[in-house]
Amino acid sequence: MMLRSDPLAALPLPGPSDTFADSVGVNVHISSEPYASNFDRFHELLAASGIRHLRDELRPSNDLDRWRALNKRSNILFNAVVSPATNTVPEMMTYLAALGIERVSAMEGQNEGNSDWFLSLPLAKPGWSNVVVNYQREVHAALRARYAAAELPLLSPSVINWKPADVALLRPAAQFSDAVAIHSYVQRAQEPETSDDYAAVSWYLHNMRDAFKPGAPALATECGYCNVVKPGTSGVSETAAALYLPRLLLNNFRLGILRTFLYEFFDGGTDPNDGEHHWGLVRNDGSPKPGYHAIRNLLSALKGARRANNDPALRVASTAPDLRHIAFQDAHEQPLLAVWRAVRCWNVEKAEDIPVPTEPIDIAVDGPAASLSFNRPNDDAEWRRVPVTDGHATIPLDGRVAIVRRSS
Repeated sequence: MMLRSDPLAALPLPGPSDTFADSVGVNVHISSEPYASNFDRFHELLAASGIRHLRDELRPSNDLDRWRALNKRSNILFNAVVSPATNTVPEMMTYLAALGIERVSAMEGQNEGNSDWFLSLPLAKPGWSNVVVNYQREVHAALRARYAAAELPLLSPSVINWKPADVALLRPAAQFSDAVAIHSYVQRAQEPETSDDYAAVSWYLHNMRDAFKPGAPALATECGYCNVVKPGTSGVSETAAALYLPRLLLNNFRLGILRTFLYEFFDGGTDPNDGEHHWGLVRNDGSPKPGYHAIRNLLSALKGARRANNDPALRVASTAPDLRHIAFQDAHEQPLLAVWRAVRCWNVEKAEDIPVPTEPIDIAVDGPAASLSFNRPNDDAEWRRVPVTDGHATIPLDGRVAIVRRSS
């Protein structure tokens, strides 16, 4: 089985992507506001961000010309969600043929069928889980009659992240799912590396993936941070979100999540008290938040970067328990290192940012090098030099990610 990454390459399932940029996606609602009336601004910001995977629902109201335009102009691929509420299976196949499967990385079953919205629909009255499972079976049969899993994988239906018991009701759909879609939101504004229940990636893999299809490849098709700030809730400031989002993407990649779709690109509205309005990387008026810039810089710094082998030329020599790191190599097989600290940057009870003191981190360097350069995606796209002495260099690290390379 394969998960399409771009028109010229694909990635095997099961197993994580080796290319970091290919693991990053974002949720959008292209046919809804503010995307519909600000499409040019959306495309401008999307193209500049470096994000090349979008998750959206395939439905009759879609302007597929816009989907095709995004693919043609910026090589965008779509993770297309389908639902019995908006598509019969024959309609889905018609829309898919009109879009072209070369523009689709994967199909995905019903989104959160245990949500109040879906449960309120007349079609769900016979039992929502039976409806979702039967639809997944029909979608799978229609897709496999025309396309192999290598051409077009089908992801599982998803459930609301705080209702793990409902996964058991969907288990009959496992045989009709090539990979598992999880919605791995943190429940109490924790840092991405938390070990808490209802928040940690490991908890979601155990309770959402393994309870459905043990050991299957997993995609986080929704996760992120809300920016409605109230004491004791799950919202964080835009500043804290900008610190957490690059770490979330890297941490998921480190733990083998095949692809992570942040929720979402644009804020859905402007009501300061409505949590559904403030999940975006970009505000409703089209102005980027700090998190947008951090992710754009991260993807630029790691453009073309792939996981390194087991003997990387740059290594973290410090042993602090909060350190996390991933060794990469760039397109020219030169070493890169992403390093960060799993520290909390947001005080949930007080609803305020936590200043994180800087700690010196020792980087070991194999081979000749007079200096290393490091980039902080949260700050800018610039690279700063630090000297190498006796095969070691020191970089300052707080709550921000650092990308390290040999100086050119």
